[in-house]
This record gives sequence, structure tokens and C-alpha cells, in this order.
Amino acid sequence: MTERRKLLILLATLAGVLLSALDGTATSTAMPKIAEQLHGAGSLTWVTTAYLLASTVTIPVYGRLADLHGRKLPLLTGLTLFLAGSALCAAAGSMSQLIAFRTVQGIGAGALMTVGMTLVRDLYPPEQSTGLARMQTLMAGLMVVGFIGGPLEGGLLTDHLGWRWIFLVNLPVGVAAIAVVTALVPHRRPEDRDTGRFDTAGVLLLTAAISLVLVALGAGHARALLPVGLALLVAFVVVERRADVPIVPLRLFGSRTFSAVTVAGFLFTAASMPVGLFFGLYFQQVRGFGATAAGLMVIPLMAGMLIGNRLTALVVLRTGHVKGLLAAGAMLTSAASASLAAIDALPVWLAITCAGLIGLGTAPAMGGIAIAAQMSVERRDTGAATAGLNLLKQLGGSTGLAVGQALLGAGSIGTTIAAVGAVGGLLALGAVLAMEDLDVMPARVPAR
Repeated sequence: MTERRKLLILLATLAGVLLSALDGTATSTAMPKIAEQLHGAGSLTWVTTAYLLASTVTIPVYGRLADLHGRKLPLLTGLTLFLAGSALCAAAGSMSQLIAFRTVQGIGAGALMTVGMTLVRDLYPPEQSTGLARMQTLMAGLMVVGFIGGPLEGGLLTDHLGWRWIFLVNLPVGVAAIAVVTALVPHRRPEDRDTGRFDTAGVLLLTAAISLVLVALGAGHARALLPVGLALLVAFVVVERRADVPIVPLRLFGSRTFSAVTVAGFLFTAASMPVGLFFGLYFQQVRGFGATAAGLMVIPLMAGMLIGNRLTALVVLRTGHVKGLLAAGAMLTSAASASLAAIDALPVWLAITCAGLIGLGTAPAMGGIAIAAQMSVERRDTGAATAGLNLLKQLGGSTGLAVGQALLGAGSIGTTIAAVGAVGGLLALGAVLAMEDLDVMPARVPAR
């Protein structure tokens, strides 16, 4: 495949990743206008929850389909559903319609990150380690931009064009991505794929289990659903052991490194969630800054993540190892988070510096963990491994948010960020130390 063709496929893949990340948070700043026009303030939170829930539960399904049927059809399916959902959301006439259409959009979004990361692994395999490391960190950077930039995009579009444009802007970019994927991505089934009956029972059990767990973590009054969700996860494992083509091959967890990095991904995401969501809120509620100024206070956090992503790529290319980076990142995340317990006594410049250090500490867990997870399993399981990692990171984010909200009710924002970040960082360090220090770039070249 020519470099030009690879570049076009990569741009289409990255466009899908960015759109899915932006739409996860873009509606947060548009909520007042949406409630005003659609008259559904009581169910407003479900506009975001429906999207995140649908995109999370479909991650393992798309990952497994990509291993069984190739990357093209699952990616095109995801893009088509995402765009159909976007168009329907833009035309929604009631809150119930908007929530239903956001679910359709989320079902499509589940493919964009998971299959996209797997496709990047195909385009830039280990023998082209320079491209693989840089592309993985670029995708992780786009997720950071999407997470933090989504509310900004939503606010700007809502104020100047109307909230429906949050969804309409997806259409031209998405159509272009579909055209590129259709024309340039080959339809090729892996030769060493598993064969047999598809694991329908596993899909249903996993979907129900993840849905109940996420709803229980996100809604305090629904905590009673958590044991039911966990029980369904146990039943899911039993089914997977007997399935001809399991949706999550349990052989993945025979790799000590894969098991360790997925747990580390969960913990890193949980540790960084409270600072990402509550840090700007602190400067509004406690120090009296305006909304725009408080939003600017989060920029050092994002800058730390982006700079750390680039440094991670350079170090991985030069050494071929990520274990030391992940361990250093976990310690930095823990220490910088703990320092924010005294945020009320810190000058503004020092508080935002600590946030930047948290971003720097969590950065290796983005691209670096993805590379380690993919390289720790057989090539035929790349899609399932990528999906498993993404799923655990999504659950980590929900867990970090739920724990943060619970602690916030009994303490201050500073102590909440400190407790979740410090403990999560230390637990992530333990998971990292359990992984093998494998060479993830066996054909590395000197970084430039």
C-alpha cells in the first residue's frame, strides 16, 4: 500500500475518532438551550448518558467483529450509524426522540475508536514502529482534545448557530470518511480467524452487564443494580469458556502483560477523571472566576497530556519499552494529585502547574498502554485486545466519576481530586509493576 493511500485512510480514521470524542461531551454546554426548546429538563442527563452507554457496550462487539470479518465492514457500519444518528438528532422534535437518536449515534461511535486503533495497527505494524508509536499517540491526543474541546465546541455552536449544529457538522466530515474507507480500505478477512457459531449469548449478557454497571455507577439511586450487573458478568465468563467464537477470548488474559495493562488503563483513567471534571469547577465555585476563565484553567492539564503523549512516542521509539514510562507516570499522577489536597492554600499558578503534572503523568497510559496491549497478544486478537482495553478505560472513567461524586458530597473538591488521583495512581503503579518489560518495538528505528 502506498504512503499516500495509508495517509488518506489514516486521516479518515482520525476524523472518526475525533467526531466520536467530541460528541461525547459537546452537548454538556448546550443543555439549557436543548431543555428550553424540547421541554424535557427532567430527562436532560440522558442526552449524554444514552450516547456514552451505547458507545461503551458496543466496544467489545465491534472489536471482535473486526477480528472475524476484517476492519472495513465494522468501521463502515459504525460510521453509517453514527452519521444516521447525527442527522436524526439534528431533526429531533422532542426530548425522547433526541435520547433515542443519541443511542443510535452512540452505537455507531463504539466502532470508531476501537476499529480505528486496530486499523492503525494494520497500517503501521511493528516492523514500521515509527509510524505505529506516533499514530497511537496521535489518536490518544485526539481523544484528549475531544474530551476537553467538546464542551467548547458545543458552547460556540449553540451560541452562534444553534444546538442542532453540534450534530450537523458531523455530516460532511463523516461522509468524506465513509468515501475514503469505502474506496481505499481493502476488504480482507484475517486468515487465522476463529470459526464457528457467533457468540450471541455472550453479546447479550455482556451488553446487559455493562449497561447495569454503568447505570449503577452513574446514578446514586440505582446502586442496587450493581450486584446484578456483576452477577451477569460472572455468567458471561461462564458462557465465554464454552463459546465457539467468544466475544471476548479468555485466552487474552493468559498474557500477564495484557491483564496488567488493561487493569492499569482502568486505574489511570479513574485517577484522572475527577481532576478533568472538577478542576475548572473549583475555580468557579470556590475562587469566583467566570466560566471562561475557569475553562482556561484546564488548559495546562490538556497541555500536559499532549506534551506527555509526544514524549512517550519519542521514548518508546528510542528504547522500545513502556514499563518504565508507565511506572513513572503513575508515581507522578499520584504525587501531583495528592498535592491538590491543599489547593485552597496554593496560588493559582501552582495549582494549575499541579494539574499540568497530572496530565503529564497520565499521558503514557494513553498511547503507551495501547501499544503494549496490542503487542502482548496474537495478531488475530488485536481487535479484541484493543476493545478490551477501551472498555476497561471507559469503565474506569465511570468508576472514577462515581467515586469522585461520592467523595465530593462529604468533602471538598481538592480532597476529592487528591484522594482519587493519589490512590488510583498508586494502584496503577502496582498493575504496571506486574507486567513484563517486553520490547514493544522490535524493529524500532532512531527517533527524529
